[in-house]
Amino acid sequence: MYRAYGLLPPGNPFTLEEAAARLRARFPDAAVSHAGNQVTVQKGDWEIELLLNADPSVRTDSVAIAEQIAGLEDGQGIAGCDRRVEVWSDTQDPFVEHLGDFHTVVEVLRSFPGVIAVDPAEPALM
Repeated sequence: MYRAYGLLPPGNPFTLEEAAARLRARFPDAAVSHAGNQVTVQKGDWEIELLLNADPSVRTDSVAIAEQIAGLEDGQGIAGCDRRVEVWSDTQDPFVEHLGDFHTVVEVLRSFPGVIAVDPAEPALM
């Protein structure tokens, strides 16, 4: 239902440990857990996941996203991203009650310097 990427340029200081800590601060009434390369935020019957993806295919995807968003020359900052945080929630939200929660998660991603938040469906900057 909700999807986002946080593109991470080389050398970006993003860590899941720090992301989990920031999410706990922003969601004091939710359960935030960190296991391996994934963080889960669970609030009642709704949950959202964050996965750190460092697969070599991320660089290829970043080049494609850069071409679609800004053109390859203008999108060099995007094209160079070799890791990304994948954010998603597959929990049904028919009344859009958790859209604000989703935006808060994206804000937490953007609180890390240099993170580029992207809607992977469009693709478009968020």
